[in-house]
Amino acid sequence: MAFIEIKDVRFSYNLGTPEAKEVLHKISMSIEKGEFVALLGHNGCGKSTVAHLLNGMLVPTKGEITVGGISTAAEETILEVRSKVGLVQQNPDNQIVAGIVEEDVAFGPENLGVPQPEIRQRVDEALKAVDMYEYREHAPHKLSGGQKQRVAIAGIIAMQPDCIVLDEPTAMLDPRGRKEVMDSIKRLNTERGITVVLITHYMDEAVQAKRVIVMDEGSILREGTAEEIFSEVEFMKRHDLDVPQATELVYRLKAAGIGLKGDMPLNTAECMKIFEKYDKNAV
Repeated sequence: MAFIEIKDVRFSYNLGTPEAKEVLHKISMSIEKGEFVALLGHNGCGKSTVAHLLNGMLVPTKGEITVGGISTAAEETILEVRSKVGLVQQNPDNQIVAGIVEEDVAFGPENLGVPQPEIRQRVDEALKAVDMYEYREHAPHKLSGGQKQRVAIAGIIAMQPDCIVLDEPTAMLDPRGRKEVMDSIKRLNTERGITVVLITHYMDEAVQAKRVIVMDEGSILREGTAEEIFSEVEFMKRHDLDVPQATELVYRLKAAGIGLKGDMPLNTAECMKIFEKYDKNAV
């Protein structure tokens, strides 16, 4: 059994009222422990609903979600589920609750009843994991957007979850802040083996995942490696989704009749390799 199992899940908001609307339609997916999965789709497709279902903030209308074999719908085990799956939201200000960085990171472990000496150790390790240890005594409101988001991630790490779900964590950040956060996310996955589920609108972030899942109108349309998903440029465009800039460039040049060879690139380095092989005399 996979670490996270989503089986035939449906979800409706305002269930039992005239305003009831089903936003997820019998979706199924599995996520292995230690995986880095990106979840893509335009606004309103159900991505954020999935994020809230994964740690039990929402419960499926039908179907079942299990985390480490534990159902997210059982009230008696919901704290165990949330200790396994941490959720980082889009706006870090919604998750920062204390006036000092290290106090904010300690908030989660304190609520879990972790002994004080262990809390100190967890806070220090979490802040070091996101390169924010030197800011431990700073006021969060004086930090940049990227730094705040890294503090929010540290607060989740301090609770020692097996999985972190990030719901568009870089949407409000500038390019530098986005890079800082993505570097932290990748390091947590590769060095600590933390399972990562990243919901993002930025295709250049999605290509860093090992597996990409594409959603639209509450259903899963495709899943595969980044190479497999982004090679289907026309499919992505039909569903109002972008592709990485390097992919878009080569796609347009090929459409214009330029004889570029090789698979669609996912980044600048791969794009340059294709250009290096280009034989202009072959046109």
